[in-house]
Amino acid sequence: MESFFSFSTLFNLVLTVIWFISGIRDLQGKDPFLNLPFNQYHRDPEYRAFWQKKNGVFYMLNSLAFLILAFTPVTSLIYRIIFGIAIVGDLLYLVAYESWNHSAD
Repeated sequence: MESFFSFSTLFNLVLTVIWFISGIRDLQGKDPFLNLPFNQYHRDPEYRAFWQKKNGVFYMLNSLAFLILAFTPVTSLIYRIIFGIAIVGDLLYLVAYESWNHSAD
């Protein structure tokens, strides 16, 4: 039997906290933790404000979903429902982000 605080559970908790803090930082309008080359926040202030709000909500909802999934048995129906909603939501977010990025093309 697996203990309650296994490595995977602790890893999920750490990632959930980091993701939640990252979402709060985005909602507050702060700079991201990592300044990556594909990050286009420096391109346009309107673009940055628009996507920071959406990224903040996205990160916070995903962190809550993964927190719930960390303590739910994989075989339960609620796990499959939450996991399905998280995957569909992430895909819709990705499609919206890509269509916004290429709308000026």
